[in-house]
Amino acid sequence: MSISEALEISYRNNENIKRYTERVEQKNYEDKAAKGNFLPSINLLGGYTYLSENMEINTSQVQSSLDDLGGKYGAAFIQAYGDQIGLSGVSAESAFGTLVGVLEQFPAYPNVIVDNQQISTAAITATQPIFTGGKIIAAKRYAKAELESSEIELKQIKEEIAHELIDRYLTVVLLKQVIKTREQVYEGMLTHKAQTERAIELEILPKHVLLRAKVAVADAEKDLENDKNKLKLAELALRTTMNLSDTMPLKVMDSIGYQNLNFDFNKLLETANTNQPMLELIDQKEIMAKQSYALERSKFMPNIAAFGTYNMFREDLPIIPPKFIVGVQAQLNIFNGFKDVNKLKASKHLQEEVKNAKAYASQQIKLLVESNYMNTLNQQKLYNSQITTVELAKENLRINTRRFEEGLGKSIDVIDASLLYEKSKIEQLVALDGYYKAIASLYSAIGQPEEIIPIISNQLLP
Repeated sequence: MSISEALEISYRNNENIKRYTERVEQKNYEDKAAKGNFLPSINLLGGYTYLSENMEINTSQVQSSLDDLGGKYGAAFIQAYGDQIGLSGVSAESAFGTLVGVLEQFPAYPNVIVDNQQISTAAITATQPIFTGGKIIAAKRYAKAELESSEIELKQIKEEIAHELIDRYLTVVLLKQVIKTREQVYEGMLTHKAQTERAIELEILPKHVLLRAKVAVADAEKDLENDKNKLKLAELALRTTMNLSDTMPLKVMDSIGYQNLNFDFNKLLETANTNQPMLELIDQKEIMAKQSYALERSKFMPNIAAFGTYNMFREDLPIIPPKFIVGVQAQLNIFNGFKDVNKLKASKHLQEEVKNAKAYASQQIKLLVESNYMNTLNQQKLYNSQITTVELAKENLRINTRRFEEGLGKSIDVIDASLLYEKSKIEQLVALDGYYKAIASLYSAIGQPEEIIPIISNQLLP
């Protein structure tokens, strides 16, 4: 399995990536929901009310109105039929005053009973915001910024997973190379042990020499088994990143060659400033802080909305409302304990906090890029310095082995030479692993962790 295939599987299977993918979908629908604030709100209202007894109209509170109404009707009647009833000379004003005066002397009218204990209501209402002080626009921009932030967070998580996978993949490759070296040394120790036993049988060497050879074989076997166990743990960690079950086969490449790479620090820093998810995330936080301020500021402006209502079942109501009601309404808060004022001030300080956070993040990213850049150069020098050491150790092992085979050298010299070669070779492999991991960290620091994939893929050895 190539490292690019492993990364693709991680992107597809990793639970943390799935989690942040769902968050993006969530914010996407919240952004769509924010668009609905620009559209009218239409509601269907319905209700049923049961009264324990019929309602009554308290006529004592409307007696004067009823008296005036009776006086008007009486005056109109006299004007129309005064000649027929012998009141032709009475004026309307005089008749009205006399009738009202007489009616006022009567006791209160009995209450009017509304014969309806079950009231059903139904209406369709519509409300359209006209002016909200910028609240709706700010809320939409805030939701859009949250969506952008969730996408950046997903990108950030993918980069973290990519860096983790690359690190663990390289660890597995390193351990496989180390095990290969350990096996070579172990096989060499076994060969040397057999040669020592043969020399003792021929009485060329004393018997105590064999003890040191056996100890060397045991140590080599112990180191080999220890690294095999480390490989199993490293493969388990790699499977965890990929969310790969134990039943699925996993085989990475056996070794990676060296490639001399040169980096331009200024270009790296420029890329980090434009592509680092941390800075992109802070940019969105800056937008959100600005819109939060706009939301708080809108509370000092009136809310104006148009509304309309269509009443149904109106004929069944005790008081018959009109079919349609339309109007415009404005609302402005005058005082609420300085709550809005303090929230506005708080949102202003939030903007300053985000601005300072952006400046601090820029400094930290520069430090991160610079430290990883220096580490890459150091690991590169360390690896190159090991090349000559390994060649010399290998040649030293060859010479001491040949001298021992010809009876000119000592067994201890072969063992020491083998251990020296093993030590220098493993240090070289560790330096190579550190070199590529430093490059991986450098690319992660600039927000492009996948850039190392083709570099490693091109250096995979058959």
